[in-house]
Amino acid sequence: MELKTESTSKNTKEFERLLELDLKGRTLKENTIVKGKIVQLMPKYAVIDIGGKSDGLIASDEWDDFSSLKINDTLDVLIDRLEDYRLGNVVLSKRKCDLLKNWAKLVEACKKEEIVTGVIKSRTRGGYLAVVMGSNCFLPGSAISDQPTKPDEVNKLFNVPSKMKIVSINEQRMNAIVSIKEVHAADKKKQLDLILKKIKVGDILKDVVVHAMNDWGVWCTISIDGASAIGMMHITQLSWHRLRKPSDILSLNQKIPQIKVIDIDKTVNPHRIALSLKDLLKSPFDGLEERYLVNKFYSGKVVKILSYGAFVQLEDSIQALLHQSQCDAFNRMVNVNSVVSLGQQVEVRVLKISNKEKKVSVSLIPADHPWDNFLKKFLENQIVNCEVTKRLDRSIALNIEGSGIPSDLCLCYWKNLSYNPESEENLKKFSAGMKIKAKILNIDKKKMRVFLGVREASDTDPFDYFSQKANGETAVCTVRDVLNNGIKVSLGNKKNNLLITIKKNHLAKSPADCRPEIFRRGDIVKAMIINLDKKRRKVDLSIKEMEEHNEANLIKKFGKDGSSSGKVLKDILGKVFSSKKDKKDKK
Repeated sequence: MELKTESTSKNTKEFERLLELDLKGRTLKENTIVKGKIVQLMPKYAVIDIGGKSDGLIASDEWDDFSSLKINDTLDVLIDRLEDYRLGNVVLSKRKCDLLKNWAKLVEACKKEEIVTGVIKSRTRGGYLAVVMGSNCFLPGSAISDQPTKPDEVNKLFNVPSKMKIVSINEQRMNAIVSIKEVHAADKKKQLDLILKKIKVGDILKDVVVHAMNDWGVWCTISIDGASAIGMMHITQLSWHRLRKPSDILSLNQKIPQIKVIDIDKTVNPHRIALSLKDLLKSPFDGLEERYLVNKFYSGKVVKILSYGAFVQLEDSIQALLHQSQCDAFNRMVNVNSVVSLGQQVEVRVLKISNKEKKVSVSLIPADHPWDNFLKKFLENQIVNCEVTKRLDRSIALNIEGSGIPSDLCLCYWKNLSYNPESEENLKKFSAGMKIKAKILNIDKKKMRVFLGVREASDTDPFDYFSQKANGETAVCTVRDVLNNGIKVSLGNKKNNLLITIKKNHLAKSPADCRPEIFRRGDIVKAMIINLDKKRRKVDLSIKEMEEHNEANLIKKFGKDGSSSGKVLKDILGKVFSSKKDKKDKK
């Protein structure tokens, strides 16, 4: 029979209680949130009963109002560590618990795409630090507003509750990105959708307010039945006049009594509303074709000069484009500033009036283009009277009498000045003011250029001497100059402009006689044509080849007679060479 005592019963119950507490304590895990009750308040700690084998501790600095805590208050806490190595208690955290709970709320709000309230606390790299639902979030600088913002404007938002949208979240790293601009964009889209349901292209809107402007346009606030949206008006839609900037006629917050909807662009998101003041005004282009006739000249004032042309004001609201290609009849790429100046009164010819495009094109060039008149009066191969205007590096500029075109477009190159192969030197013979005749060699209709020849205008072409000649035939020449490397001869007995150089190695059959100094000016010599190019106007002459040819003919002739060719040839050649020597001695 087992004997039970009172002490044994008590020990058993205590053991069971301790075992239960131990097992319960083993179910607790770190980084989990549990319920707790304050059982003791110490200067630096709060002792919390979480139902484990030991109580937990929370530092007093985790509360903003530690002094307001009371015994038996219940709260949620996070198990930071199951055992403190110093005190043996469970380490708890109220702050981490709140952060974890707030983060869970933030994640849930992000999934539901809810609009949350946040407060900008400080500035950081690339943006700002905002506290949203108790969690720190990153607010990029570009996400503040859809309009450019200055630092002073952002400073006003510090510590002020603002509506934000969670645009990105990383649950693993526990960081989030928020945006104020997205909230405004969503609100604007709702407002815009309401406005678009009530307006259409062609509608006249009333009491539109100028919201913002820059150098090229104006943004206006459209308000209808409590909804508002932004419409845009380009500077060209403000007036029929050309404006430097919108502020010339409008100011911020100005109320516009009437404005017209000219376009609603639904290809972009959000949709864009285009507005116009100009469409409500009478167009100055009405009846313009009756007031200004094409090809007629009218007076106008140069009001603007650009790289590609100038604008000429014909009326208060009519500005015509004078393109650079219409400033000079013969230079399509002329510098506009060299032709007209700002404020200058000019006579311009109306080229085109487009009522559809609302554009007028004008020109300084007469309807009867000088080039067209030139083509009617002058033809290629025509002999014309000219005046030398200036001498260039390799040509001269000529003013063709009665042509009406600039001399810069009428050129005669050095090779066309004379039939002399060295006619480049002849450039020095021509000076400004000289009256000469020239032949039109070529007319480039596309580039508006005329090429002339002075030598071609002469009655005779010295090269015509070779028109009936061929290689191997004889040419009679007159020595005109003795050079170190040969002699310079002219054709025939008379002096002409065609000079040909016979090279030193072609002066005689014998190398010993190939000496230019044995010739004198005025000597009549015969030479063989060895290289005649009529197309390129080139010819080579040779006395050597002539002598060899004559010798071969003599040998052939006397060889057929059956006589002593050697003796006869010796006598004949002796007489030929002696006669040549006698002539040189006489000189």
